[in-house]
Amino acid sequence: MSARAIAFFLALTIASSASRPVRAQSRDQTFFRSSDIAWTGAFTLASYGLSRFDPAIAKYFQEPSRQRNGPMRRIAQGFTHVQETTLTIGGLVTYGIARLAKAPAVETTALHATESIVAASLTSQVIRGPLGRARPKDATPIFEDQYEFHWFNGFRHFQYRAFPSIHSSSGFAAAAAVVAEVHRRSPASTLYVAPIAYLIAAGPGYSRMYLGQHWASDILMGAFIGTFYGQRVVDYAHAHPDNRVDRLFLGKSLTSGTSVVPGRGRITFTFARQF
Repeated sequence: MSARAIAFFLALTIASSASRPVRAQSRDQTFFRSSDIAWTGAFTLASYGLSRFDPAIAKYFQEPSRQRNGPMRRIAQGFTHVQETTLTIGGLVTYGIARLAKAPAVETTALHATESIVAASLTSQVIRGPLGRARPKDATPIFEDQYEFHWFNGFRHFQYRAFPSIHSSSGFAAAAAVVAEVHRRSPASTLYVAPIAYLIAAGPGYSRMYLGQHWASDILMGAFIGTFYGQRVVDYAHAHPDNRVDRLFLGKSLTSGTSVVPGRGRITFTFARQF
């Protein structure tokens, strides 16, 4: 194993620790769970293993015949615009329309998908800023050195923000949240919705590899981060319907009815309604 490969593996380990949860006391008490450490470790190893093939995959997409392929290029150029900003705006617009139209299922799904996209994007930014991994087209030699890092330069230079891919994390966050919400309401529909959602989520990753912006290992780790947040946001929100975000945006409250609380020299009346 080369020194650069070892450095990359250590970088993955450090990066993954940024999003590792503290040990949860109970599955229902916290957003993060102790099992998340194992999943993060598994995908860290998988990402490192895939990194060994990063140059070959990058060169595959850069073959002149593929770069001149009209359909491949049009798909790549289309999906490159599907990223954290457009998905977040799309989620908020959908949420707003659904709220006005009084479509609670769509409203809830749009809100949770937007939460997932934002969480996945922020986590990816926190990781790739310090790592400063060079993008394939900016590596030296170009499309060959997948272990080129410029530590802490990712915050300042676009060309050093490769790992992980925010395009990938955002796409998979949205897909995972939508699939999780559909599964809760209509399990039978998951068979049809999931393949379509995840196929679309893979589009931005394909686009970024075709355009030389990301290594395959960047895409894999981004997909893991996005899927994690998409599923977890939905699970946590439904397990804790009184969470602050849902109360604020969906108007949910903890209890319905009237309560009377006696106190020293006073009596407090509280009325709440679930809607």
